[in-house]
Amino acid sequence: MPVYKTRKKTEAYGYPVGILLLDYKGPFVPGDVGNATSYDYPVLYRTVEGATSKRVFAGDPALEKAVVEAARWLEAQGVKGISSDCGFFVNYQDLVAKSVNIPVYLSSLLQLPFLSATIDDTRSIGVICANSRALGTRVLEMTGIDPGREVVIHGLENEPVFGTSVTGGSAQFDPDLVEAEVVDVAKRMVSAKPNMGAILIECSMLPPYARAVQDATGLPVFDFVTMIDYHHNAANRHAYAGHY
Repeated sequence: MPVYKTRKKTEAYGYPVGILLLDYKGPFVPGDVGNATSYDYPVLYRTVEGATSKRVFAGDPALEKAVVEAARWLEAQGVKGISSDCGFFVNYQDLVAKSVNIPVYLSSLLQLPFLSATIDDTRSIGVICANSRALGTRVLEMTGIDPGREVVIHGLENEPVFGTSVTGGSAQFDPDLVEAEVVDVAKRMVSAKPNMGAILIECSMLPPYARAVQDATGLPVFDFVTMIDYHHNAANRHAYAGHY
């Protein structure tokens, strides 16, 4: 048995993943990054005070101190990696990565270079995001993707349910209605770009609908949960047992 030592700043133990949260109130359904039952392992959350969607979308530099402090708090609790619940936290990716000593993967968009490497360069990658106006060239460059790779972006800001009740904060919403909007967007993207090779979902609220998107398009669908699971599996390897 190993010998365990006390970490002075740790309040509880056994959390392999830490997640930075927007300063947002709303229902987080199963599958949402903000719902702990979305994972097969414990996760630890920390809200970044003042981190509204609007400020994070814009990469407000006045938030940098709060983001770093929250990340360092998670690190002090013993997590092995830090993610977030908004793809636009990519605005703080480099800053946080330099401020802690554990892996940082704040945005599902960081999977774009990986997807680009696995799909022939004649095929496009579709991105479904919360707000297409916030996802411009500057944000894509932060992910490290080749500027020449075709990325097709479609936001949900103008969709009747998601655009008015979800991103604006809502006491309740109907997941079936949101799913219908997301699937419709995915179908339109593939119809416009039949050569599309994969779909990446930026928004942390949308993994619950990834299966429906895959069923509707036949494409591999990546999101925050695929990324978080990927790191967790790498940081918590298990010994193999079997027959030889």
